[in-house]
Amino acid sequence: MTMDAAPRERILFLEAVGRVTIAGAELEIALKALLGSIAHEPTLIRYANNQNTSKLIEFCKLALTVGHLAPEDVTEISACLTRADKCRDRRNTIVHAIYAPDEAGVGVEAMNPVRKNLGYRVSSISAEEMDALADEVAVLRDDMFRAGWNATAAKMPGMAPIPPRKPGDTVNGVPT
Repeated sequence: MTMDAAPRERILFLEAVGRVTIAGAELEIALKALLGSIAHEPTLIRYANNQNTSKLIEFCKLALTVGHLAPEDVTEISACLTRADKCRDRRNTIVHAIYAPDEAGVGVEAMNPVRKNLGYRVSSISAEEMDALADEVAVLRDDMFRAGWNATAAKMPGMAPIPPRKPGDTVNGVPT
């Protein structure tokens, strides 16, 4: 780019899609970390390499069934996994969509295939909704780390649990 070149036009909508894509990748990393903290089976952890978000959630749920965690820890981690699955579904709707202006010409619609050769399911989507999802994933990642830590490492001698967030606290700049 030369010094005289005009700055590249920013497309806020596509930037929001990018933030959701990055949040999805960060969610997968957090799920692998959670699995590493709750699974004591190296084979399960090995199989987690190169798995998608859905499979990582399944592996974490499987790791919860071996019975070495306290029931309250299993409950908290299960709630995080339920939230992760909902975020995964919303992320997939955004990342795998074809975008077009809505019929009124005001917003944008995301078109996702219903099934092969059956057409598309259309839903309105905004950059603000995508930013909200990326923020939700940031908070969820913090919750998953805390739940995994408190279920395992915090039980070790000399280690302390991570307390829950207080109202008004932030996670990566996101108010909770």
